[in-house]
Amino acid sequence: MTEIVNIPIKRTGFPVKIGEVELWFDSSFENLKRFFNVEELAVQRLEEIRKKAEHVHFPEEITEENIDEIKDEDINTAFDVNKEFIAIQYDLLFGNDSFKKIYKEYPDVIALEVALDTVGGAIASKINEEEAERTKKYASKRSELLNKKNQKKK
Repeated sequence: MTEIVNIPIKRTGFPVKIGEVELWFDSSFENLKRFFNVEELAVQRLEEIRKKAEHVHFPEEITEENIDEIKDEDINTAFDVNKEFIAIQYDLLFGNDSFKKIYKEYPDVIALEVALDTVGGAIASKINEEEAERTKKYASKRSELLNKKNQKKK
């Protein structure tokens, strides 16, 4: 019988805990391309959602005088569009249905919107740390290889 050779693969990335919800940020090169364009990707997806809400009309400024003129349906639609925009950003960062996991624990769109800035900053900081480690690791390996090569020449 042939023995199976098992080679484990360590995923590139790190856990991110938002409140009590733990998610995974994929820091592979493939995903980092998306991360640096997350805002642009979110805006593209928001355009699709915005088309659903084209009929919503809000006055330039909401005042006590005109607040009664705004339909509940329009307020709900505007809320849903904003919520979907936030959901898109979380899902682009952590994968599909990430927002649903967080929102289930913390049904507070405003708090989750505010947390996005903190999440983005923390992820960017961790990416910079990983890149510094990667650079150091490869510089060390390169140095070792050059030393071996120089020793062989002697």
